[in-house]
Amino acid sequence: MRKQVPMLNNPITNDEFLSLIVDSFQSVIFGTVDENGDPHTNVADIEVKNSDKLIFATTYQKAFYNRLKNHPRISITGLKGDETLSSVGFTLDGLVQEVDQKYLDEIFAKRPEMQQISANHSERREILRPFAIIPISGSIYDLRQQPIFQKGLKF
Repeated sequence: MRKQVPMLNNPITNDEFLSLIVDSFQSVIFGTVDENGDPHTNVADIEVKNSDKLIFATTYQKAFYNRLKNHPRISITGLKGDETLSSVGFTLDGLVQEVDQKYLDEIFAKRPEMQQISANHSERREILRPFAIIPISGSIYDLRQQPIFQKGLKF
């Protein structure tokens, strides 16, 4: 289970922003484009922060995987909260690149739910491919406070 989002303030650093995504947001929405430039969205979990990159995994058998490989510019968005005025949201734009399979070990070690998902499907881990998101820019907003907290970040 991910942590609650702490109250945000202006000094939030790029590193704190990336950690917040991994620590507090479960699933995020990925925006990608296909070979025709048509937009698509997918849901995936950001599992690990490694230095200044965010790590996630998907199976190589999906169209999502092909879009990531062919058009590595992405945008992700996450929202946490029950209603508008109890929500915190973010957007992060960046580039993705497939990374070494060793990151799967780190994902499985840090996220026990991955063991459960793959428990009855041993072949599932074999088809997973890890990716790193290299951040370019981001923004975060916290509607739980007045005035509303908003901050843009450049990497």
